[in-house]
Formats: sequence, C-alpha cells, structure tokens
Amino acid sequence: MDKMLRKGSTIAFFITPALFLYSAIVFIPIIASIYLSFFDWDVLNPMKFIGLDNYTRMFSDDDIFFITIRNVLFLLVTSLVIQLPFGFFLALILTGNVRGKDFFKLVFIMPAFLSSVAVGMMWTFIYHPQIGIINNLLDWLGLDSLKHLWLSEPKTVMWAVTAVVSWQFIGYTMILFIAAIQNISEEIYEAARLEGAIGWKLVWHITMPLLKPIIKVNAILISIGSLRFFDLVYVMTGGGPANVSQTLVGYLQKRSFGQLEYGYGNSLAVILLVMCLIVTFVINKLISTKDIED
Repeated sequence: MDKMLRKGSTIAFFITPALFLYSAIVFIPIIASIYLSFFDWDVLNPMKFIGLDNYTRMFSDDDIFFITIRNVLFLLVTSLVIQLPFGFFLALILTGNVRGKDFFKLVFIMPAFLSSVAVGMMWTFIYHPQIGIINNLLDWLGLDSLKHLWLSEPKTVMWAVTAVVSWQFIGYTMILFIAAIQNISEEIYEAARLEGAIGWKLVWHITMPLLKPIIKVNAILISIGSLRFFDLVYVMTGGGPANVSQTLVGYLQKRSFGQLEYGYGNSLAVILLVMCLIVTFVINKLISTKDIED
C-alpha cells in the first residue's frame, strides 16, 4: 500500500507542473473566451454584459461570418480530398523499392517546415498576373484563355489558396503514413501473400485497414488545421477580394484587433471551438478503430 502511494506521489510530482502549464495555455484561455463572449468590450471602456447578443448578431446580421464558415468548410473538404489520398499514395511509393526515396521524402516534407508567411509570399509571386510563372507558362503554351487574376477573382481565389495549403502540408501527411506503414509487420504481408493477396489486394485488405488509426489522426489534423487557418491566407489575399477568401480566424483577428470588438471576437472563437469539437467527433464516429484495438 505504501509503495503504491509513493508511486502515485511520484507520478503526481512529475505531472502537476505540466498540467498547470497546459491549463494556463489551453483551458484557462478557453474559459476566458467563453466568458468574454457574453460582453461588449473594446478595452477602452468598461465591459458591459450583453448575454447572447453577440451570437444573435452573428447569426442574424453578419453576412461575412457566413462567408468565413463557407470558406473554412471548403478548405476542410478540399484539403481532405487532396491531402489524404495523395499523402497515402506517396507514402506507398516511398516505402517501396524506389531509388533515392530518402531524397524524395525530404523534398515532399520540406514545405511543411517553411514559414507560412514565406510560402504565402512565394506563391503570391507565382500567381502574379504579369510576372507569375503560371500565367507566363500558359502564355508560352498558347493557352491565354486559361489565364486568370488568380488571387483577385472570386471564382479562383479559394482554389488557388487551397492548392498552396495542400502543397505545403501534403508532405506532413505523407510522413505520418510512412511511419505507420513501416510499423506494419512483414509477417502479416507474408501471410496475406500465402493466401493469394498481391498488389492492390494487399493495399486494400491489409495496409488500409491497419492504417485506420493514422488515417483518423491525419483527418483530424487536416480538418482542425483547415478550420483555424489564417497566416497563409492573410499574406496571400488579406481575406479579399471583398472578404471572398476571408477565414474564420482572419475575421476573428479583424473584429478583435482591427475594430476592437473583443467580445464579438471571442464569440467567433467559441464558434471555432465548437466546430473543431464537432468535426473531431464526426471523424471519430466515421473512422472506427475498435476492430484494430481489439
């Protein structure tokens, strides 16, 4: 009994500092945001309790809010559709017998380690209508009709941003898949081959089912990252043209720090939190790993 108490005391001794730190940077700000969302506050004047007025105004009078919701959901869906399958197929290729695969792993993962500000500035030049590589390449190929003001036209701006997001983070998705594939025992594949499974049958019946946990993790990371995306969009478009590419976090920053509506900004933060929780819950329900855990 004394030994168990000493062991519990040792565990508590090491966990408590981390728990306090985690609470300070996660739980306390969440509680503060929920609390402040019920107030009208511009920092310069005393806080005024207004109940649910911020939420009522958000859902009844704020058209930009609905644009941001549409944009983050578009970014979420397109990122999942692009990053998950392409990251998986790249992982399959680079865990095979490919010459120079370590070099290609480095090439694909490198953008994920670059600053989003630097990436945004680089792709702003690439998309530039006069000096950008894309329009100049289309011009050289004689495809002038396909040239666009990629970051200035409402019909192309979100697609252009999504392409950059996927380019930057597909390598991160790939690396997680590679780590999971390499963790699968070769004995499992040998047993499947003895049963006649080869090629894509191995991938479909062995690799993919065993990768369910990491598929879930990747899906959650991609989804939450899409919902709270800000810096790259801010650098490339500033939310324009006319808020067409505005994200929820970008709008939160604008209302909080640009217009000093901290109560309204915190209500937007609460909506973001709720969306992240809902998306995580849905993905956990859709991708079950109970059969693997059992």
